[in-house]
Amino acid sequence: MKKRKVGILLYDFVDILDFAGPAEVLSLTSNSKVEEAFTLYKKHLLHTRPFEVFTITDTGMQIKTHSGIKVEPDFSIGNSPELDILIIPGGPLRAVQSVVKNQKIQDWIIKHSSIEYICSICTGAFILGKTGLLDGKKATTHHLALKILQKKHPDIRVVSDSKVVHDSRVSSGINMTLYLVEQIMGKSIAKRTAKNIEFVH
Repeated sequence: MKKRKVGILLYDFVDILDFAGPAEVLSLTSNSKVEEAFTLYKKHLLHTRPFEVFTITDTGMQIKTHSGIKVEPDFSIGNSPELDILIIPGGPLRAVQSVVKNQKIQDWIIKHSSIEYICSICTGAFILGKTGLLDGKKATTHHLALKILQKKHPDIRVVSDSKVVHDSRVSSGINMTLYLVEQIMGKSIAKRTAKNIEFVH
């Protein structure tokens, strides 16, 4: 099985849990129980892991999260590697709106419309919604923002009764990422990964 390159888009005031949770799930997913055991004891992740995860910002410069913690990204959108999976995390709506208005980021996301998966987490659905890639598709977001998403994007079929929505290559934190692992690697590995991070899946 090929190693999939996963890019996580970061921006000022992004929610830490929205990108750190998926990054941890995918980084700790292993091909076997033996590899999982090695991962527990070794300081560095194994080269054989199925997902290579990195962070990307508009400029490649450091960002400040919603909680004030600073994060140095791996790449800018101009020099990031080719992606198999793109993850767009959420944040407070004012921060998300700044990204929605950033045409450079919008164009970059649209450029990735044919990759294997584009995933939004929580209010990241507003960023993805602006691209038009969710038009005619089902999507979800934070429970307090469902009505706002539907009002702003009437062409999206907003779902309120599910934490994870999968429609075509687009899906909408840790629940979504474990679902992604299950789609790519199978249910048993997804369950093992959830157990490894002690997450009730």
